[in-house]
Amino acid sequence: MFKNLLAFLMLVTSVVFAQDLQISGTVTSKDDNSPLPGVSVYAKGTKKGVSSDANGKYSISVPKGSQLIFSYVGFEPTTITVGNQSVINVDLVSGANLLEEVVATAFGTAKKASFTGSSAVINSAAIANRPVSSVLQVLSGAAPGVQSNMGSGQPGASPSIRIRGIGSVSASNEPLYIVDGMPFGVNINNINPSDIETVTVLKDAASTALYGARAANGVILITTKKGKDGSSNI
Repeated sequence: MFKNLLAFLMLVTSVVFAQDLQISGTVTSKDDNSPLPGVSVYAKGTKKGVSSDANGKYSISVPKGSQLIFSYVGFEPTTITVGNQSVINVDLVSGANLLEEVVATAFGTAKKASFTGSSAVINSAAIANRPVSSVLQVLSGAAPGVQSNMGSGQPGASPSIRIRGIGSVSASNEPLYIVDGMPFGVNINNINPSDIETVTVLKDAASTALYGARAANGVILITTKKGKDGSSNI
């Protein structure tokens, strides 16, 4: 009885492992056909994943029918369903739309590709997906290099926000708040997060060139929602 059970378990195990296919290939750029190192290759819905080597080559074992996702910074992610093939070569297309992201500045807006400063943009879609009730919660964990806390913790108290740490021992370390192009000098939590279109955090010395000495601790640009062309949407 024990031998029969052991044989059955071995048979089931061999069948399970037999379902996995060894997939290998090369990931290249469609623009110039050059190999892309460090491309993330993983099976959707699983923890199986590898990275391409210096020559753009990868190898991964996944079940038949899995969806392989290829993602790389600056390129559009590509999803391929695994069939009976053992070799899958992928050409990634450069993500031109990623470079079209707009960054707010003192002089209006600029494309992210042409903006040379250090910035982080939080759009309304990212805000809508989080249960936030204040601007402090919008900034919390959403932009690298930004630290936020409630300060005294008293109701209505202004939040304490630091961009890239503390810059002065005796002077203020608060960033400069700009709302719709105008300096905002009152409690930033008075702004309803639902009214925010984008929040842009300028973090480097370029912000002082744009806004002067008041921007020595960084700048937080808030653009509120406005009416748009088109039919009404309720």
